[in-house]
Amino acid sequence: MRRLLLLRHAEAVPHVRTESGDRARVLTPKGQEQAASIGRQIATLDLPSPMQILCSPAARTRQTAQGVLDALSNAPAFTLEDSLYSAVADDFYGLIHATSEAVQTLLIVGHNPTISEFACDLLGPALQGGQFSALNRGYPLAGLTVFDVPGDWLDVRPSTVQPVRLLQP
Repeated sequence: MRRLLLLRHAEAVPHVRTESGDRARVLTPKGQEQAASIGRQIATLDLPSPMQILCSPAARTRQTAQGVLDALSNAPAFTLEDSLYSAVADDFYGLIHATSEAVQTLLIVGHNPTISEFACDLLGPALQGGQFSALNRGYPLAGLTVFDVPGDWLDVRPSTVQPVRLLQP
């Protein structure tokens, strides 16, 4: 069984107009701890190998992904995916569907509102109760949604994935 993990970046410094722009926003000290915490939690999951990480090129997502990488004993394949910076939910489907079948765990590190919209689309009725209902109030910083994918990456859609858990730092 494959696993799909959706991770929102950790807490970043506020957006201010600068020459370097929004992509250069870095994690706050609290955000660095959030990234490390969610990384430690991911390391305790029984995730099938090999793992692939797709990450937005923004500084805050790269730093969040680094918090995950620092906690893992086996370094997964890591790809900066420029389209994740301004992605919409359909872009996520395209990236997932294009994932190599050799990949057994796919971690996507991105931004709101797209992470939330995509996770909620996949969750469907699971949003109505239990641990996932918390997402109705917003997707938490450094929040991670875990899904089982019984089939191929090409077949991922709301009716084919199984929600497993929501992790927060």
